[in-house]
Amino acid sequence: MSDGLDINILTGRAKEIAAEVDNKNVKDGKLSEKEISVFLAECEKNGIDASKEPWYSKCSELLSKNWDNLKGLVKSQLALQNNDVAVRDATYVAPAPEVALMKQEETKRAEAKETEVSSLPKPLKLGARSNIRTNYEWSEEEFEKVLDQMLNAPRYKGKFKNSVLQGKAKAFIEAGKKFNIDPRILVAISMCESQRGISEKARKLNNIGGLKIGGKYHHFQTVEASIDSIAKTVNTRYQEGFTTASKIAHSGKYCAKHAAASWLSDVNSYIGFFDKYYKDEN
Repeated sequence: MSDGLDINILTGRAKEIAAEVDNKNVKDGKLSEKEISVFLAECEKNGIDASKEPWYSKCSELLSKNWDNLKGLVKSQLALQNNDVAVRDATYVAPAPEVALMKQEETKRAEAKETEVSSLPKPLKLGARSNIRTNYEWSEEEFEKVLDQMLNAPRYKGKFKNSVLQGKAKAFIEAGKKFNIDPRILVAISMCESQRGISEKARKLNNIGGLKIGGKYHHFQTVEASIDSIAKTVNTRYQEGFTTASKIAHSGKYCAKHAAASWLSDVNSYIGFFDKYYKDEN
C-alpha cells in the first residue's frame, strides 16, 4: 500500500482536510493507510459522509476496514500516541450557521442508516469486534451457496438436509436490510440457536433464535418471521451500545454470560463460512 491515496482525487472540504493531514507529515500529496484513517475521522467531524463519496471505494480498498469501525480505531490510536497525526489542532471549527447545517445533515444520515445499505465494492471481513451494521449489497444466489455449505456439505452426511434454514438466503438478506444489520451475524445466531435449523423448537415452532415470551419459546408463523425477530432484537441491542458480536455475547442479554465465550466462538465459526465460500460478483 505504498502508493497511498492521491489527494488530487478529492474535492472541496475533503481535499482541504487531506492536505492538512498530509502537511503534518511528509507533504507528498498522498495519504498512507494510517493517515487515511485520520482523514476519514476528520471528514466525519466536518459532517462529510465519506461513504457517499465517489473516492470512498479507494479508501476502502487501502484500509480494508469497516467505515463504522474507523472512528473507534482512530480514537484508540490517538489516546495511545499523544504525538499522532490528528492530536494537535486537527478539529475544524465551523461558523455557527454551518454547524447548524452540519447537525441537520448528521440527523438525516442517522435516519437514513436505519434503512439503507451502504454499497461497498466488496464484503468486508466481519470479526468479533467488527461493527455489525450492514455494509454490502449481497447476492442472494451467492449467499444461498454459503448456507448450502453450512447445511449440505458431504462431510455432514445429510444430517441437516431437513433444516428449516434451507433456502432462506433471501429472508436473511431482507431482514438485514430492514434493520441495517449485517445478515452474516443473523445467519450465525440462527445456526447457533437452532442446531443449524433441526432443533425441536425450530421444526415445531419455527423458532430459530431462541426467543421466549413468558418463559416459553415463542411460536412463529414462519421461519422468515423468526429471522425478522432476530434482526429486530440485534438492532435493539445495537442501539443500546452492543455494536459488535463480542459485545452482544458478553452483555448477558442474548446468551448467559458464562456461555459468552462458547457462543461467540460458534458465531465466529459460522461467519467464517462467508469468508471462505462467498464469491463476490462485483
